[in-house]
Amino acid sequence: MTESRDRNKRTIRPAEDGGSEPVEPAADVEEADAAAASQPSPSRMRLSPGLRAGIPSLALMVLLAAAFFIPGIDLPANGSDAAAVGDLTAVVNGLPSGAPVLVDIDADLGTYPEIRYATRAALADLYRQGANLAIVSFSAEGRAIAVAEIARLRDLGAGTDRLVDLGFRSGGEPALVQLAGSGIGPTPTGPLADTLRKTGPGSLRLALVIGGAEIGPRSWVEQVQPRLPNLPIAAITPSFLLPEVLPYRSSGQLIALVGTLPSDLSYGQQVASRAAAVGPGSFTDRSPNSGAIVFGMVVAIAVLLAASGGSLVTWGRSALRRPRP
Repeated sequence: MTESRDRNKRTIRPAEDGGSEPVEPAADVEEADAAAASQPSPSRMRLSPGLRAGIPSLALMVLLAAAFFIPGIDLPANGSDAAAVGDLTAVVNGLPSGAPVLVDIDADLGTYPEIRYATRAALADLYRQGANLAIVSFSAEGRAIAVAEIARLRDLGAGTDRLVDLGFRSGGEPALVQLAGSGIGPTPTGPLADTLRKTGPGSLRLALVIGGAEIGPRSWVEQVQPRLPNLPIAAITPSFLLPEVLPYRSSGQLIALVGTLPSDLSYGQQVASRAAAVGPGSFTDRSPNSGAIVFGMVVAIAVLLAASGGSLVTWGRSALRRPRP
């Protein structure tokens, strides 16, 4: 009895009546077929999963490194930007010497470079005006930024009689409510801390909110303003928060708002031109590269689009295949 194989790897065995009948392939044949199918085609080179996963990160690092070589671009302030700068300048100039000011630093690490120049300018201008600064944070990222800015002010000569670190208050908005109701608590030390502890939160003359996505002007307007209605609130925010905070500025719940890159640059330049004194020196912080910031925004948008590209393509295909009524 002889056996033969057809093109589909089935064994053909003669039957007793003179015909033939197919026989299922043997196990070794199936294993050989599976092994052959798992081998990559010699005409196509495939990258390892680890290498493919590292390509987007490498490309992002190359693009961000290229931002250092991008020349600055001119971002002139328009009428609304100039008005925003004038509002914040008027608020600072209207403070009496020795006025206690609460500064909330809760910016995001990713967007803080956009507002760092304006933030440092505001701190310098408040110091020039004679204000006493109490700095607090309610988010982890904001606390990291606040620690760096407090250390910078200390290095410039700000002592405990003019600057107090209220630390990190965990709990988000409930902690914000607690600060507005019961004051700074027993932990902060120094002459300024003792004064604020005796006079209470009602003695504050201004709250400057350096806002981010987690804690920002919205939280202050909703949680603090009803409890301290006589406390004016000003804000410096990155551009992405404008749709959220502009209504509060229009309603007057924020007395000043610097929230665009042109207004950030314009405000910092004005403070630098006034040579606002901070300790023994003056505000000379280097202005950010606006071209690099815009380039970084474009890269971030491209990364988001690339990350969601697969789902967008799938959605588009399903939409096209969906039967129309």
